[in-house]
Amino acid sequence: MQTPSIPLDEARRLTALHATRLLHTAPEDAFDRITRLASRLLKMPIALVSLVDKEDQWFKSRRGIDIDGTRREISFCGHAILDNEPLIVPDATQDPRFADNPMVVNPPHVRFYAGVQLYSIDRMPLGTLCVMDRVPRTLAPEELDVLRDLARMTEQLIHFRQLATAAQSLHSHVHVDVDGANPDLAAAAGQVEFLLTHDVLTGLANRQVLAQTIAQNLDKWKADGLHTLVATVNVDKFKRLNELLGHHAGDKALVAITWSLQNLLRPQDMLARTGSDEFVVLLPGLGDDSVARDRLRQLLQAVTREFPAAGGAVPLTCSIGYAIYPEDGEDGDVLLNHATMAVRRAKALGGAQIQRYSEELHQALSRKLTLENQLRHALERKELRLVYQPKVDVRSGRVAGLEVLVRWQHPEHGAISPAEFIPIAEESGLVVPIGEWILRTAVAQRRAWSEAGVPDVPVAVNLSGKQFLGTDIVALVRTVLDESGLDPHLLELELTESISMDDPGRTAELMRQLRDLGAMLSIDDFGTGYSSLSYLKRLPLDKLKIDRAFIIDVHQSAESLAMVKAIIAMAHTLRLAVIAEGVENDGQLAALRGADCDQIQGDYYSRPLDADACAAYLHEHGAAEHTGETATVAVAR
Repeated sequence: MQTPSIPLDEARRLTALHATRLLHTAPEDAFDRITRLASRLLKMPIALVSLVDKEDQWFKSRRGIDIDGTRREISFCGHAILDNEPLIVPDATQDPRFADNPMVVNPPHVRFYAGVQLYSIDRMPLGTLCVMDRVPRTLAPEELDVLRDLARMTEQLIHFRQLATAAQSLHSHVHVDVDGANPDLAAAAGQVEFLLTHDVLTGLANRQVLAQTIAQNLDKWKADGLHTLVATVNVDKFKRLNELLGHHAGDKALVAITWSLQNLLRPQDMLARTGSDEFVVLLPGLGDDSVARDRLRQLLQAVTREFPAAGGAVPLTCSIGYAIYPEDGEDGDVLLNHATMAVRRAKALGGAQIQRYSEELHQALSRKLTLENQLRHALERKELRLVYQPKVDVRSGRVAGLEVLVRWQHPEHGAISPAEFIPIAEESGLVVPIGEWILRTAVAQRRAWSEAGVPDVPVAVNLSGKQFLGTDIVALVRTVLDESGLDPHLLELELTESISMDDPGRTAELMRQLRDLGAMLSIDDFGTGYSSLSYLKRLPLDKLKIDRAFIIDVHQSAESLAMVKAIIAMAHTLRLAVIAEGVENDGQLAALRGADCDQIQGDYYSRPLDADACAAYLHEHGAAEHTGETATVAVAR
């Protein structure tokens, strides 16, 4: 039998354990309910809430066993608290640590054990929530998740007990302990102070402590001539991990990241958790920028990992933004703000990158903030307008539709590129009211053209992801069609390929409802979202638009031409019309005509036109009769 080792921080651990005031207390239904659930859900005869004291383990709650504790030297839980991962023993008789353990060779004859660590508020291991069986067995991943979830529930009960005890002690002694000599008051105050200054999940210092540490060391850094790095580490797409695998997996990821980062730090370094998916690293005396970037690359690699999931591994990366004292700021708040600016830039570039703060970055972010504030008023000030680019039928040469692009004429800065303001609208949520305005304006313009005798090519509105999945888009489209009196077949709605893949089930249902209204449906930017035509065949689609990235060299690259031909052939098999965007020269047109593309769009035929010029263009080049083809209205590039 192997006796459990003693943790290096045993004194602090025991202090945390006794501060809970749980040892040798009466049974409580809140704890007993958890062991009953563990036993029932996992089909285990024995379930325990075990607290590991200096010489004994004591069971705060027990099911399926008569004793209320054992000596620590024979406890399975004494081994479990030495690690951060659950301890699983499939067959104790085959494990040299436990083969001759009295708990194994004598009643209760433990053969199987699984224990998940329970932590105090300050992340000290107190014991475990464990289950045991009298026969060898295994624990499936989903069963281990159940045990973990129940352990977190147990922890919450312990934390609530600590808080209540601390509050009661403070209340009882605040008026009488004027000399600060009462140990109960000191312990309670310490627990409250820890909660105010640390993150409960990871045990790391919070932003308040980080800011105080920087402020306290500025004079020393200045006197010693130390270049100190402040780096913000933001986990990329952390929300998606929570959505796919659950918050337990998210918590597990954050704890794992904490350990990985701490293993790379020196004694004088500091790691803090400042947000749900954000850490800050303080690295004094790193020297020049090249040395700093080398260290940050190590941190970035330490965070990068994959989490297994039913549909395939979920990758996890991080973005890092940093500032260096004193070059990038001589004040703690300034350094932290500059590091935050830099990490936002790293995430905007796609994530998994490292960016340093610069004055140019500051100016760019200031402009972005200014434009966001002014974009909020652009609609009411009538600064936004629509322009129209023809789409041409390859066979007839007649206009088959229009892509309508939004433009912003700023009163001070002039024309703002859509490439600049559309991402701002997406990030700020302004794309929803702007998208509704485009829908209403495009439908009204199509109705006005019809009444004026302009050839009837339908219009299609490009829907943003936030608008399609985040609002009642079906009700909006129904209302706009009813109010305008427009024939629904003169409206086409476009989704980008990536949006259609975000939530395939809901996307398909919404598209079916929109199709029932009479609207036509298209997929835009095909080829950039990594979906397949076999996936798209499950959607009620009418058209597919090939992204311009495949069109640029279609007349010069055999590979690009082969890909375009394959897309067109398969789309036609699915009875989808195909549109190529970004056509600018004779060579591209000839290649697409040879590939049997249905429509082309680009400056080759016409640049975007305002409403009056577009009406004239349609009178001259529009279809002689209604072809059922569409014009596309987009929140544009």
